[in-house]
Amino acid sequence: MKALVHNPRTLGQVLRGARKRRGLSQQQLAEMTGSSQPTLSQIERGKTHISVKTLLRLLAALRLELILQDRSPAESTGPWDAEP
Repeated sequence: MKALVHNPRTLGQVLRGARKRRGLSQQQLAEMTGSSQPTLSQIERGKTHISVKTLLRLLAALRLELILQDRSPAESTGPWDAEP
């Protein structure tokens, strides 16, 4: 699976999809990562900022990796992309 993430909402959608593909509930994933179920719900809806530490824990639990690469000029709208 590859996903292009530019904002918290898209990140949340990607994490939710990965969690569901693994057959995990929010509560199970919360227990695996030391988070709370309400926090995971907010992350999946893009309603909260996520720390790098929490993101890395979620990625590890979901067996995902983070790859950073340069954006093409056409994809860049500024230092922070606006929420859709």
